Amino acid sequence: MLEFVVLRALVGRIPLVARLVFIVFLLAATIGLIIHLIEPAVFPTWFDAVWWALVTVSTVGYGDFVPMTTIGRIIGILLIFSGVGFMTLFVTSLATKTISNVNAFREGALTYMGEDHVIMIGWNERSRHAIENLQKVKPKASVVLIDETLKEIPQGFKHIHFVRGNSSEDATLKQANVGLASSVLITAQNQGSEISSDAQSILSTLAVKSQHPEVYTIVEILTTEQIGNAKRAGADEIIESTTLTGSVLINSLLYHHMSDVLDDLLTFDEKNQLTFQALTKDQIGLPFARLLQGLYESGQLLIGVKRNEDVLLHPPQDMLMQENDLLIVINRPHLIQ
Repeated sequence: MLEFVVLRALVGRIPLVARLVFIVFLLAATIGLIIHLIEPAVFPTWFDAVWWALVTVSTVGYGDFVPMTTIGRIIGILLIFSGVGFMTLFVTSLATKTISNVNAFREGALTYMGEDHVIMIGWNERSRHAIENLQKVKPKASVVLIDETLKEIPQGFKHIHFVRGNSSEDATLKQANVGLASSVLITAQNQGSEISSDAQSILSTLAVKSQHPEVYTIVEILTTEQIGNAKRAGADEIIESTTLTGSVLINSLLYHHMSDVLDDLLTFDEKNQLTFQALTKDQIGLPFARLLQGLYESGQLLIGVKRNEDVLLHPPQDMLMQENDLLIVINRPHLIQ
């Protein structure tokens, strides 16, 4: 009795479409064996009989094999009637499953099965802009968007998977397959106060890091007071968007049109002007001034160095380059070369 209950539970987990396919093939194999034994002259092999049974049960009816005896034709009649029912149920179930999967994908209910993807948490103009720019540089990059306010997947994007849910819950992150993600970008929520938005971002960071401690996590924070908490939560990089916006505003106030300069530097298009660049072996140990001249001749303006966690803009000209330094350069736009 226990074995029967276990077997029924296991069978119940098999998708209905798979069970219908199995039943159709089992029926064809059984009927094929019977008709082969009844009319061996018409159906010389068991495979010929199975072929006839499958053609009959699918109501195709090629007519290449036809039973000659009365009992053979009765079996054929029963097979036709049973085939109509099974095939109708099969096609209906397949169509229902397909529509269900399409709706689940659109509404963010499907689990993402890929890897090495980027997870964007929160749908807003910043995340939309980030997805657009990422796919300009990497057209085949896979993005998983997590948001609990959207009703369905945003339109106009390729290679994007939508997960609807709370990003601080483990089930939602597992649905986004965070364990195999390459990086995570957490944007601040637009609803509520700045403090509550930062609290949600920090909770999401903790949840992400608990499931995938090594994933590179970038977090947008709105208040300076919460930067320390974001670091303690495990954020690898923190973007204090309020301070950045305030800096742009005051610079534009003091120096008119300074925002145009900053916008041109930070706009991520085909020019890709502001970048990091690793040192070559020949550049290690050279002074900053020498690198500045050499890079300028090749169409790049060296403005600083990233050394470990420090960003050194316009450093002393005699500062020597170290092995793990990253050069901060402005590439010359192609349009003015």
